[in-house]
Amino acid sequence: MYKLAFHVFRMYWLPVLFASVILFLLDIWGQGSIGRSLVPTLMVYGYLAFAFHYTLLTGATTSVFKTSGQTPSPNWSFWVAFILPIFILLLAMGIAFFIVKAKLPAEMLPGDAALGFAMLVSLPLFGLLLAAIGTMIPAAAIQASTGVRAALKRARRSFWFILWRLITGPTVFTLVFVGVTLTLAQQGLDPAIPETFAGITVSNATYHTVAGFLGIFNTALTASIFSMAYTWVEEGRKLQLSG
Repeated sequence: MYKLAFHVFRMYWLPVLFASVILFLLDIWGQGSIGRSLVPTLMVYGYLAFAFHYTLLTGATTSVFKTSGQTPSPNWSFWVAFILPIFILLLAMGIAFFIVKAKLPAEMLPGDAALGFAMLVSLPLFGLLLAAIGTMIPAAAIQASTGVRAALKRARRSFWFILWRLITGPTVFTLVFVGVTLTLAQQGLDPAIPETFAGITVSNATYHTVAGFLGIFNTALTASIFSMAYTWVEEGRKLQLSG
């Protein structure tokens, strides 16, 4: 999975770099309001995820962020398949947050701590959900069967295949990435995201763009896992590098 992820990440390094700049600007634009930048941020990741899946499954490349009729691009089925797990995660986090706040007084568990606890509870459930219906995303990328029923049917063979790789792939990568980020922050080498566009400097722009660039590798890694599982279940073969 790492070889596949590196392969497709290298093929799209320029769109990934461009996306990293966009994500940095969206972080500034959305300061103080998560909802403001949520949709455009999901769209950036969605277009990249589509490109990764499409190339892994077909061996062909596509022009990221282009929507011409001749260029393969995500349709509504892909967006549903891509956003559905994220929507369920946010819903689970919201429910867990309100349950915790209702059960424990604010002085025992402040808002930030309650939110963190809700995330810790929800993320393992998110992994199980992805293992169950994650193959909807590669199926949608090549316009195959994208229904939940079809995904659950594939999950009979792919559930543990996906879950184990989500743990050894994106989870491990995230822990390492967060560890490095926290270490840099402790050393004072982590410039804060500027509050306005006027606060952009060479140092903070470079740092956050590079961090975003490396972070997007997780999207390529997850795409390789789902594509491997889909190819194994639907075509009975091991996904190979191409191009």
